Amino acid sequence: MKQAGHDRGSAALPRRQSAGTRDSNSHGDPKGNGARALTLLIASEVRFVRESLGEILARENANFVLGLCAGFEEILSLSRDLQPDMVLLDAAVRDGPAMVRRLRETLAAVRVVVFAVTEALDSVLPWAEAGVTGYIPNTAATVYLRTIVADISAGRQVCSPVIAAGILHRIGEVGAAAARHGRGSETLTPRELEIVRLISSGLSNKEIARRLNIGLATTKSHVHNALAKLKLQRRGQVATWMHAGPSRA
Repeated sequence: MKQAGHDRGSAALPRRQSAGTRDSNSHGDPKGNGARALTLLIASEVRFVRESLGEILARENANFVLGLCAGFEEILSLSRDLQPDMVLLDAAVRDGPAMVRRLRETLAAVRVVVFAVTEALDSVLPWAEAGVTGYIPNTAATVYLRTIVADISAGRQVCSPVIAAGILHRIGEVGAAAARHGRGSETLTPRELEIVRLISSGLSNKEIARRLNIGLATTKSHVHNALAKLKLQRRGQVATWMHAGPSRA
C-alpha cells in the first residue's frame, strides 16, 4: 500500500492508498478490470488503529482507495481530495454522535459507518439516531471486514434480532413524538429550546454549561424542566423529538 501525506507534528495524518492509487477524478478499478473503486476514509484518534485497519482493508481488497484521518477537520480536508464514498468512524472518537451529525450536514452524500461498536441496543441506538448508514461490531473478525463494508455500501446491514427489534421500537417512538411535537415545543422557553438543541447534538450537562456560560446547577434545572415539558423520560429521546418535527433554527 502506497503512502502519501503531510506532517503536522502531533497531528500528522499519513494518507495510505491501495497499490492502485487513483486521483479524485478517476472512478475505475486500480487493477484496471472496470469495477469502480470504493473510496474510504478511516477516522480514528488512535494512529495505530486507523493505520492497522487501513492495512487490513488494503490487503483484503485492492479495489479500496483509502485515506486516514484523526478527526472532523481532517475528514473534511481529505474529502476535498478523495471524494469518499464512505467514512469509517471509530466508535471511541470523542463526541462521536455529534460528529456524525456534523458530517451528515456537511457531507450529505457520504455514508458514515461506525466501527468497533458494542452490539447492544443502548450502544447502537445513539449512532443510529445520529444518522450512521451502518455499523461494524467490535466482535467482527478481520476476515469479514471486506464483506461487511461491501454489504453496507450496498445498503445491507446484518444485526442481531435484539438490535432490529429495538430500532423498530424507536421508530414507533419517533411516530409518537411527531404526534406531540407541536404541543410540546410551544411550551419551551428560548433557553430551554437552546439547551434541547445542544442535548440533541450530544453535549453533556457540563459541556452545555461551558458553552452557554451558565452554572451546572442551572443547566441541570433547565434540562429537567425541558424533559418534563416534552414528556420525555431520557436524554436520549431528545434527538428523536428534535428530528420528529419541523426544523427549529
